[in-house]
Amino acid sequence: MKVLMLSWEFPPMVIGGLGRHVDELSRCLPNFGVESHVLTPRVNGCLDNECHAGTHIYRIGTPMPNKDFRPWIFGFNSELIKKAVHLYHFLDGFDLVHAHDWLVGYAGRSISRVLNIPLVTTIHATESGRNRGLHTPIQQEIHDIESNLIRESDHILCCSNFMCNEIISLFDVDSKQVTVIPNGVNLNPYADGRGNEEQDLSQYGIEPDDQVIFHIGRLVPEKGVEVLIGAFARVADERPRAKLIIGGRGSQTGQLKAMAADLGLTDRIVFTGYIPDEIRDMIYCRADVAVFPSIYEPFGIVVLEAMASGVPVVVSDAGGLSEIVSHGETGLKVARGNEQDLARAMLLITSDFQKANRMRLKAVQMIKEQYNWNRIADMTSQVYFRVSGRAKKDGVLK
Repeated sequence: MKVLMLSWEFPPMVIGGLGRHVDELSRCLPNFGVESHVLTPRVNGCLDNECHAGTHIYRIGTPMPNKDFRPWIFGFNSELIKKAVHLYHFLDGFDLVHAHDWLVGYAGRSISRVLNIPLVTTIHATESGRNRGLHTPIQQEIHDIESNLIRESDHILCCSNFMCNEIISLFDVDSKQVTVIPNGVNLNPYADGRGNEEQDLSQYGIEPDDQVIFHIGRLVPEKGVEVLIGAFARVADERPRAKLIIGGRGSQTGQLKAMAADLGLTDRIVFTGYIPDEIRDMIYCRADVAVFPSIYEPFGIVVLEAMASGVPVVVSDAGGLSEIVSHGETGLKVARGNEQDLARAMLLITSDFQKANRMRLKAVQMIKEQYNWNRIADMTSQVYFRVSGRAKKDGVLK
């Protein structure tokens, strides 16, 4: 089976969890009889066409702009359609097209119609969910694009029961048309070295004696970073060695830095900006706790990454996070938006070493059993074969 994937982000251009999801999924699909071809934006310094780890990658159009990318979207979708038609004839067809989120929605629908192949769509988040409603014409426009994409898809995938319920509620979808398949994660290659403080991370504000509280993600309102900073102000009074490391960038960067300054915590809160994956993994393994206080979270792949690194986690009870973490067993959960509860959880996990160690070991085992990428690829391939009407036996076509 040959599948054409459409994604607006793909390594090395990774903005959120979507790009990592498409990368890892496409790598593992060949193990289950699926040849994956990915269409994604051109990235400066990368080959336009390459085959990497079993994935055929085609980078097209112009690189995504750093600021307002809305005018870019239509041109990119047009390029996707032209390239898809060319590849369809050059490669002797595709069995289906798999679109990831609304930014490739127009192309996904058009390719499905023009080439007469099924359309599978993964909804990674919704505009209404991100913004807790639709408040502007642009948000309504994006919601309409999502609605059209979902309506014309032969099947919908999403990453959590929370997202499944949101899609059914927002778009009046038959539950039989939606399949929940979680994100996956690879075990951190540095996890065996947890607690090894010889790694020099001073460039990222981490000194050997620091008690490290780590957060990584987009700095946008739905991630709840302002709640984390408020909670850390309470923790800092009781933990003189505690330091909060915030990795990532986004629209709230300036606002959050100003908040840290107003609280007198500029020497205790470090904003690193973008962190390469290898350094991220090292920081995870050096951290005493990783904290994700999202207000809205369809899944939370960063929590899987933290767990796979063997670091204890504290999360809010928002969306998919609540499904991943079992409170007191694989991590701690607090009410979203509650600074006081979040501070208590961070204080507990940085003082009760035995409890923290038990939870992190259970979390690593859970990751191995439930969230490995081969399992996710197998589940996805089963949807592909069912939607395309082709039979599969033991990972290969009959």
